[in-house]
Amino acid sequence: MHTDSPKASVDPRLTLILVSVAIFVGAVDLTVVSAVLPKIMLDLQLSLDTELGRASWVVTGYLLAYTVSMIFVGRLSDLLGRRSVYMVCLVIFLVGSVQVATAPSLAWLIFGRVVQALGAGALVPVSMALVSDIFPPTARAAALGFIGAVDTAGWMVGHLYGGVLMRIFDDWRLLFWINLPIGLVALVLTWWALRHVPQRRSSGSFDWLGTLLISASLTALNLGLAAGAELGATDFYGERVGPPPYALPMVGLAIILLALFVWWERRARDPLLDLRLFRDRSAAAACLVNVLVGFALALAITNVPLFINTRLLLFEAHDPEVLRRAAWDTGWVLSALTLSMAVAALPGGFLAGRWGDRPVVMLGLALAGSGYLFMSGWNALSSYQIMVFQLIVTGLGLGLVIAPAADAVIRAATRDRRGGVAAIVIALRLVGMTIGVALLTMWGVQRQDALRRAGADDPLVWSDPALFLMNIASAVISETFSFGALAILLGLVVAAAMSGSIREH
Repeated sequence: MHTDSPKASVDPRLTLILVSVAIFVGAVDLTVVSAVLPKIMLDLQLSLDTELGRASWVVTGYLLAYTVSMIFVGRLSDLLGRRSVYMVCLVIFLVGSVQVATAPSLAWLIFGRVVQALGAGALVPVSMALVSDIFPPTARAAALGFIGAVDTAGWMVGHLYGGVLMRIFDDWRLLFWINLPIGLVALVLTWWALRHVPQRRSSGSFDWLGTLLISASLTALNLGLAAGAELGATDFYGERVGPPPYALPMVGLAIILLALFVWWERRARDPLLDLRLFRDRSAAAACLVNVLVGFALALAITNVPLFINTRLLLFEAHDPEVLRRAAWDTGWVLSALTLSMAVAALPGGFLAGRWGDRPVVMLGLALAGSGYLFMSGWNALSSYQIMVFQLIVTGLGLGLVIAPAADAVIRAATRDRRGGVAAIVIALRLVGMTIGVALLTMWGVQRQDALRRAGADDPLVWSDPALFLMNIASAVISETFSFGALAILLGLVVAAAMSGSIREH
């Protein structure tokens, strides 16, 4: 390994703040499109009834490319240096933003979103590896907590930002044009902040076969699990079709490809992921905690919009502004979760620096578990005030976990492997989220149909059908929140194996 000698040192805290500008912009685009997808379909002359499946790739394609890119770009930053990789990824994100803003068709729009994600997906793990390089061990968890706070705040702003801007300008293309001046400023500031930061480049070669195998595995897993969404293709009263025939084979293929990846990584001279990392008990436990946190988080992020939209559409269907109201209400209620996560992420890092990872992770999981248990009691008449309070409790708990659960994994890696390992942390969380959404869809659709048939003799079917349907929807949502509570409980058990001390490798 060799190191480029810096001419002058810069304050790591300033570097952290400026690098986080681009992270924030990329995080906003992760969720901003959810508020404007109906308008996009209308402008591109797509049918809401028959082409929603194709249009959903505006979201799915972004998430898939986001996950895949961080896997290999994190390792590239180990080999080529954080600064150059970071700058290139930011440029790729801006090119994708222009592509989306000028897209004349759905195909070009999806392509632009994929290009965006290929750049944005790498920003967080490369930044995590960068701060791990420039901060001392006692301050590293706090720095990672700051990145987690910025990233999570971007999600929160994405929901509100999209809804507010659409309400004012009614132009979804403007959302992506705005990325250009913000991104260019971020590019200049980032170059200035990193120009004297030591660029450590590890020796070795890039593991192309390992990258291909894990990327193909993640793609197959996402395609197979996302196929569950097709269970809900018909309306609430209609007959449901089963999952498409490719769903299970895709999941099976993902498992086979993962097994081949593990086999290859154990034999490769310079593997993409050094599997010896998982011999560290604390790192292995933290990896599983990240998956479980992602799983639980996906249930909350999906259930809140589902609950609010279903209730408004059933009880206030006569209101011509109901869709706009639903988007607005979803944005500010869901921000109770995402904003509280962002607020708690930074102190979670500080506390882990003082107490160690294990006690902070267990405290956060206990708080989050309480929140999920509270939310499992939602019913058709639950007020926004109650929902917001319970989401804040959940968000504070999940936020406390972000930094120490990442630090425990990154700390176990050698310095020349931190880029790839930081990517694994985020990827595991996204895999957990994918599994959570798939479970919500597959369980929810079948359970909803079962409850609807079981309640055929309920007097509400005739006296108040909207309340009957909302009772069913809230019952299913409450049950899935119980799954989240169980996942967090399992996380508590796993977290007991983590280290409670600060160590440097």
